[in-house]
Formats: sequence, structure tokens, C-alpha cells
Amino acid sequence: MGFRPDRNDILNRYGCLSNAAIRVDPAAGVRMDSLMIRLLALLVMAALAPLSAADLPAGETPPGKVVLVPQPHHDDHSTDYGMAGLIARLVDEGFRAIYIRASNDEKDGRHGYPRNDMINERETEEAIAVLGMEKVISLNWRNNFESGYALNDLREQLIFLIRKYKPDVILGHNGWEHYQKNAGHRNVGWMLEEAILLAGLRNAHPEHFEMGVEPHAASYFYGKARLTWGLGHRPNIVMEFNADQQKRKETAFQLHRNVRAKPAGARSLRRQLARMNLYVPEFEHLDDQEIAVLTANWSMEHVSRLHGSHAGVEFGEEYYFKGEFYELPGLQGFLEENIETR
Repeated sequence: MGFRPDRNDILNRYGCLSNAAIRVDPAAGVRMDSLMIRLLALLVMAALAPLSAADLPAGETPPGKVVLVPQPHHDDHSTDYGMAGLIARLVDEGFRAIYIRASNDEKDGRHGYPRNDMINERETEEAIAVLGMEKVISLNWRNNFESGYALNDLREQLIFLIRKYKPDVILGHNGWEHYQKNAGHRNVGWMLEEAILLAGLRNAHPEHFEMGVEPHAASYFYGKARLTWGLGHRPNIVMEFNADQQKRKETAFQLHRNVRAKPAGARSLRRQLARMNLYVPEFEHLDDQEIAVLTANWSMEHVSRLHGSHAGVEFGEEYYFKGEFYELPGLQGFLEENIETR
């Protein structure tokens, strides 16, 4: 009898292995070739469709020269659901890009708190270099102690950095994403939303002006969220990027070697496939580390293609986008209907 995958098997396995030709053990007499796997991948996309918009516009590159990317952790810029593809696109189109790492990431890895902190910061610098970003600014709040953060202090740091670097564009977590169980994503996202508003107000932290900065209002915000943790976030735009930028996104992800693409994950995948009487020909002659990298790249590509398909493009990332007239919807609507390009 051939293997009959249930919904969880499809979601958990074939979504990330959709580029492979997965075969059932010959004793079963059934072959599942790449066409079959791609059909199963379509089932994945159909299952995920209620979680995301089916038709979204593809966004244009916003005007500006500087993009600021405040994130809770060392690897949040390179996850499958954002933001490395968009970062690479903006850098390629002339933006100066700066990364802010809010936590010290001491819990990410198996080397003890001090070494994890140092390793993760070094790997962050390597990963952002692949994307063309300029620097990493580490605020070094303790990882996994986010619920006890002095949030006003974190917010003030973000306000000051917005004023110092004067970004036109800010990329962050959507602060109002529902079901966000990661406290770092949740708290840094909330404080960033508030900091974007307050950075432009002269009465907010006027003591900053003694250090040579002035109020600054960023015009464009792209908020990311992961939908696999529950409903709530509704993206309103897809930002397209090309195949080269997708490859750089994958490389940036892999460079976080302390936490990503671990051989143990590949060994676990091999065991799971064996229990299901399945094997992947592409895995032959590869060691566990190489398999871990290969499957991570497949997963990254799968998600980028899935999000891109929502706007009819090859690769994309979904965001909740707020433009310069976001808080004036009447004016924004009027301009969209009446402005013509010369």
C-alpha cells in the first residue's frame, strides 16, 4: 500500500520539500515524483489561503535614501516571512540600511550565555553584510526577559536612533499582530510603533536635542508577522524581489549557524522520512549539514514563492504597509483618485 499523507504531513513536510522528488520505498511499489509533490504543495497553499490575503498589490519602492531595521533578535531580518528580500531590494536600489538588534540573544545557541551573545552578534554582522547593510547596533537587552523590560527606556533608545539616522523607511514587526507569543517580537514591535510617532514630536525627549539630533518622522513603515501562530495580522501589500535577492536572503539565513541549519535537524528529518517509507534522492551523497542547508533553502524559497503568488510575482514578502498619509485616509484616498503622473 502506498503512503497516504494526511493534512499535517502535507503542511509540515511537503511545503518545504516541494522542490524534491520524494519517493516511497520501492517495496511499496509507489513513486511520488516532483509533479506529485508540486500538486501536494498546491494543497499546502490552499490550506494556508484562509490565513492570508488571496490578492494583494505589489508595492513600489518608496522614495528615500535610508532604511532602519529595528528587530528583537539577531536573525529576525532573515526569517522566511521577512525581511531580507526587501532589504536586499532597497540596498540594490540605493538605500543605506542599518540594523538594530534589541536583545543580546544569550539564549540562542548551546555555548552558554556569554559565548552565545558574542557568536550571534558576529554572525549578525556577517549576515547583514551579504544583504549590503551598513552596520549592526546592539542594544543588548537580555534575551527572554522581554516581559520585564523597562519599555519606556527601550522606546527612548529607538526614538533617539530614529532621530539620529533619519530613516525614510522603517522595517519592523507589526506591533498589533495578534497571537504573537514571542515576547521580544511583541514588545519591540509595540515600542517601535510608539517610537515612530514620538520621534517626530519636539516635546518628546527634548533632552535629545542637546546631543545634536532633531525630531524626525519616518514616512514609510513595513510591518511583518508570521501567520502560523494564529490569525489577526492582515497584510496589505507584497514587496517583490528578484532571484538574486532571494539567494542572498537564503545565504543571510544560513549564516546564523549558531541556531540555523543544524545537522541534528537533518538527522531528525531522515528518521521521519524513513518511518514514512520515503526518501529524497537529492539527499544521497550529502552529509547532515549539507542536507540541513538544502532543506532550509527549499523552505525559504517555498515561502517567498507562496507570498509572491498573492500578488502575481515570483518572489515576495507580505507586509502591513503604512505610507506617509496613512493617518489621513480621506486625503490618501483623494490623492489616489486624483493625482496623475506628468
